[in-house]
Amino acid sequence: MSEIPILQDERVLKHLEEEQKRVPWSEKIKLHLQEHLYVVEKVDNLVVKCYCGFEFCDPKTNWKYHALVFDRNPKEIHPGITGPDPDWCVFREFYCPGCGVLLDVEAVPPGIPFIFSFEPDI
Repeated sequence: MSEIPILQDERVLKHLEEEQKRVPWSEKIKLHLQEHLYVVEKVDNLVVKCYCGFEFCDPKTNWKYHALVFDRNPKEIHPGITGPDPDWCVFREFYCPGCGVLLDVEAVPPGIPFIFSFEPDI
């Protein structure tokens, strides 16, 4: 099986080019982190930025610590006896402070630090 790194690079560049057309700001997108979140190039550094323009932090820092967080009781989402035990599980919802869009959800035991899903090597 042969690898085609040139095609992969071209696809990534094409994707970033299309995303750049969609966003309402002009900073260059270096990485599409996840839906609504990008790593963008500022004058002297990189920053995690939401589609709306809200800037979270450096990409080496967990952006979730700069988001609005709502801990939800799993019984609200899965009522009845089939839902997770709230003593063992909480649903954390992370929202953008700029536009209020839901960015991520974690199902974790209560008290666990925020999961750092991805630290880009840029």
